[in-house]
Amino acid sequence: MNSYNENLHSSVLSSLESQEMTKKQLSTQLDSSMFTLYYAEGAEIVAQEKLDSTTKMYQDKQHINNVVVVNKNMSDNLLLSANQQKTYITQSVSNMAVCASNIQIASNSIVRLASDIGSIYSIINAADYGTQIYQQSLEAYNLINKTAYHAEETSQHAMEASASIAEVSSATIADEAKLTNTSVNNLLQVTTADLNAVTAILTADNATKSQASMATRSAEGAIKCSKVEYEASKKAYKINNDKFNQNLEVKVPKPFDSSEKGSFTVSFDYYKSPFSVKDKGAETPNLGLEKPVQNYNIILVKDSKKSFFNVSTAEDLLNNPSQFKRIPVLQDSNTSDKVSVSLGSNELLDSDNEPLSLGESYVAFLLIVFTENYKKEINTFDEYLSAPSEKFTLTHTLNQAEKIKPPKVSDASTDKNKLHDHKNVPVTTINFTVKKEDKLKISEINYRCLLLPYPDDFLTNAELNSLEYKIETSEVDEEIITVEEEVKFLKDEIENLNSGITQLNTEASKTPKTDAKNTTEADLAKQKNNNFKDALNEAKAKLATATELLKKLNGEKADIEKSSPKPVKNDKAFFFNLNLAENVPAGNYTLAQADKAASGAENGTFEALIDSTTTDNFGNPLIEDKKYIPVILSFYNGAEISKSKYTNSLSDWENTTPFSYSVTDKETTPTN
Repeated sequence: MNSYNENLHSSVLSSLESQEMTKKQLSTQLDSSMFTLYYAEGAEIVAQEKLDSTTKMYQDKQHINNVVVVNKNMSDNLLLSANQQKTYITQSVSNMAVCASNIQIASNSIVRLASDIGSIYSIINAADYGTQIYQQSLEAYNLINKTAYHAEETSQHAMEASASIAEVSSATIADEAKLTNTSVNNLLQVTTADLNAVTAILTADNATKSQASMATRSAEGAIKCSKVEYEASKKAYKINNDKFNQNLEVKVPKPFDSSEKGSFTVSFDYYKSPFSVKDKGAETPNLGLEKPVQNYNIILVKDSKKSFFNVSTAEDLLNNPSQFKRIPVLQDSNTSDKVSVSLGSNELLDSDNEPLSLGESYVAFLLIVFTENYKKEINTFDEYLSAPSEKFTLTHTLNQAEKIKPPKVSDASTDKNKLHDHKNVPVTTINFTVKKEDKLKISEINYRCLLLPYPDDFLTNAELNSLEYKIETSEVDEEIITVEEEVKFLKDEIENLNSGITQLNTEASKTPKTDAKNTTEADLAKQKNNNFKDALNEAKAKLATATELLKKLNGEKADIEKSSPKPVKNDKAFFFNLNLAENVPAGNYTLAQADKAASGAENGTFEALIDSTTTDNFGNPLIEDKKYIPVILSFYNGAEISKSKYTNSLSDWENTTPFSYSVTDKETTPTN
């Protein structure tokens, strides 16, 4: 390889390696931002739940305090009334005693008067019976007897009234009213103190929630910045790889099937000669430059050994057909076309003459073998070896859990063959199915059931993934608007020019060409008409260019929209993905077991128990009537040395219907 090619190849390698390293660093930064956001959202969820609990407690305490305040007012009025009653009863007893005494004195006087009148009546009855004075004394005698009777009766009522008033326990009532008032006052102090304490807690929880919310918004901003930088680094690498490395790419499908049917794709652009096919002044094309490539060869190299792989090593491998994949040049192929090659996982050996291994990182090289004529024309006899592709790893993806059913509360069970052994306690389970793994034992896989809380106003996966889409579409939309305005302007200009030409032609047909003056005017009109036609042709050319650009921009927008994330049901769930699920601590998920009643071990049916000890993915106890999203993580739990060969899988939680948690069957149902 000549010095120019060596320097160019070295520059390309250096540039791609630098950009790949930058992309890795930004990917690590994105992961860090992702975990920061995850735990920030967790802290905000906990703060919100605590705030909700404190708010409910505050409302209860406030209601109790209001009731005690009402009772305090009633107690104060009762005490005042009791004290007034005590005062008035005491005065009434005294007044009634005096009244009874006076009535008794009057009664005694009346009785004595009656006795005297009786004596007088007896004397008159004996001495003057039948006379006028006898009649008068008889009337007086009868009247005084009635009066004496009423006096005695009044005296008796007065004494009974005095006794009854004296029996009224106003002092006791006043004492009890005072005791009640004191108790209510003490209770009010307690409820007021409780309310003040809860108010202080509520204030603190509000502040905590506010701080947690600000931390979450900050983390959302950080991850958006990291996402934009990461996507920018990916685009920068792609552009350089496209321009300087034949757009060499390796795509491994997700999920990847490690069986014999599993395959991955290597793609690259056809080599385009940098030299003109026709020499200047020559009538026939230069055949050496017209068809520069004899064949393309794909070689797979371990990522750890890519730095030592060079064109000489690549040429030596061409002696072993099992170590390279040859793509012949088609006679009618367009040099700008892209070729894709599907390779089975067992189809090729790597550069070390070893079969591809699951869990091992590889890169692909493209060796382009030039034709002898081309080599002679450019006076260079080296073949072209690309820079390495991005590294890729073949791993078997564990089967994804499907048909996740909302939890159901069943009757108490004492069946010890079941997952649970809870007597006289309602049992809540989440059931799901998983396709059996052909090459793994059931003991080598854990199915972890996580319950994600379902909050509002958090950054979601779809929102983050569509961030680049929004940026790109906004830029394209601005360009489309600008070009549409230009197209409209050019159409108006063409219409005006056509109108001007038509008017000139009409005027020219009406002007007679008999004298020199008319001839001059006709020449000027013709010149003006030609200018209009030139402007019209120029405007039409600009319109064609603008229309083509508009079509291209609309195509770009359609491609962006086609590649944008699909809408999901749980558009309000927080940010969550496989990486986060794999790092959820053991206490924050439930291990599912085979449903023996449904022959789960044979049919791939599993169930996860939800009980009073179950928590959400952040470790918080489940809350009654709160929404949760059931998520199943298929996790490889076999030998540590084999973990790199497998990729865990997460159920489609973004399209899983949330449910409202409850210990009763009527509430543990899907919610929209």
